[in-house]
Amino acid sequence: MGAFTPTEVMQALDLGAAAVKIFPARALGPGYLKDLRGPFPDVALIPSGGVNAGNAADFLAHGAAAVTAGTDVVDPSDVAAGRWSEIATRAAIFVRSMK
Repeated sequence: MGAFTPTEVMQALDLGAAAVKIFPARALGPGYLKDLRGPFPDVALIPSGGVNAGNAADFLAHGAAAVTAGTDVVDPSDVAAGRWSEIATRAAIFVRSMK
């Protein structure tokens, strides 16, 4: 399930979600995830939408259980053109950014 506000996170939990996707994460950034940890210290929060190699480590440092990789890693035009090595390169950069 996806959520943005604390109310939406609570609704997801009430419906039985084991983890909650926070979308769009770019809107308020890693600090917002830290703020959500206050009322939801034991909830697996997973930011999505705007997570990239430049901010993935910050999201993890601010309490994300995991992060997602979207079009910054897998650009639809690269898929359409079969540019698999370009996708692999960006995926490797994304993974390295979190170490």
